[in-house]
Order: sequence, then structure tokens, then C-alpha cells
Amino acid sequence: MDKNELDRLLSGFSIVKPVTPREIKIDQTSSLLWVRFKVDPSRFVPTIFDGDWAFTQQHPSEGSAKLLRALEGSDGISRLIVRQGKYLYAYPWFE
Repeated sequence: MDKNELDRLLSGFSIVKPVTPREIKIDQTSSLLWVRFKVDPSRFVPTIFDGDWAFTQQHPSEGSAKLLRALEGSDGISRLIVRQGKYLYAYPWFE
């Protein structure tokens, strides 16, 4: 999925309906748009995006990932959350 597809997906879920968990494909280019969570939260609540929550230099591998959730953080930014292997990743992120 490229950035436009991810933005459309995020917009649709955050406005219209909750995410239904499903597999998505992450290609080499779009993998750089995702960052890994530092911790595996026990619940998806807005505060998981507070503070220093991401390893900004760690991205998912090319391949499939399970789309788990779209969530608006307490910072007002909506993000997609996926799981690939044992790690969680979020899109978008800002340096």
C-alpha cells in the first residue's frame, strides 16, 4: 500500500467505521512510513501515543501485516496500528 492508499484507509476507518482486523501488504517504500512501538500496550487507548512512544528508525519488513486498529491519539492525530510478527507499528508518524 502506498501513502495515498494508507491515508484513504485511515480516513475511512476513523470517520465511518471501526477497523475490522485484516491483512494488508506493506511494500519496501511504504514500510518507511511506519514506526515500531517501544512497548506492546495492553490496551489501545489514546495515551499510547503520549511521550516517546516509537522507535523511529525501526520499520516493518516488506510483506503482510495485520491491521488491528485506527485510533486518534491524545495529540489529535489519527493513526493505523498493525502487527507484524511480535511487534506493533503505527502510521503516520512525524519526526
